[in-house]
Amino acid sequence: MTRILIAEDDENIRNLLSTYLRVSGFETESVADGNAALACMAGDVGYDLVVLDLMLPGVSGLEVCRQIRKEHSVPVLMLTALGEEDDRVRGFEIGADDYVVKPFSPRELVARVKAILRRRQATDEVPADTSSGGQSYPIQVDLAGKTCTFAGKAVDLTQSEFVIISALVRRPGVVFSREELIDLLYPRGGSVVPKAVDVHMHNIRAKLGADGARLIETARSFGYRAAKAP
Repeated sequence: MTRILIAEDDENIRNLLSTYLRVSGFETESVADGNAALACMAGDVGYDLVVLDLMLPGVSGLEVCRQIRKEHSVPVLMLTALGEEDDRVRGFEIGADDYVVKPFSPRELVARVKAILRRRQATDEVPADTSSGGQSYPIQVDLAGKTCTFAGKAVDLTQSEFVIISALVRRPGVVFSREELIDLLYPRGGSVVPKAVDVHMHNIRAKLGADGARLIETARSFGYRAAKAP
């Protein structure tokens, strides 16, 4: 059964989320502060997704997300009362996969959770011998294993970053608009600021390093593309 960790300090919201997710067929575990969330993740008990409140007592949600990203690729759905675009972008900058603003519809949140998990399942169902970029291309993506390597070295990507880089390197030279990349991330819709794609791209380039970053080109006013193989 799919397991979801809920980190939310408001007991009413915590119980509401747990109820809706359980009714939808998920197994949940709930904690009320950042330290408890980190303790759960340290146990490596196999969570499939984390619903994470930004304003947690003890250790903030932002810091919890940073620590999760150091060790895990588990998807993170950020939950917060802060609704400004800059706040949402901060969440994406540290590795969040999606963002829901309070007050929210529990049904919408469950739909977002399912959408994130569908994206992960879609890569799981790719045949094991599927790779991308061609054997001579410096960036290699294994869709089945959900791994990315550059010049033979592993690149640790979040799920959203992996979706984006997979699309680009499978079709070097082809420009993907921000809207097209958002559609890949959220195939059934979702309220996501277009700037989120730029943030994900910035993170991808940083992880690839200076040499790898040159392979991810910006098509000004249009979007992004992977450079053709050298």
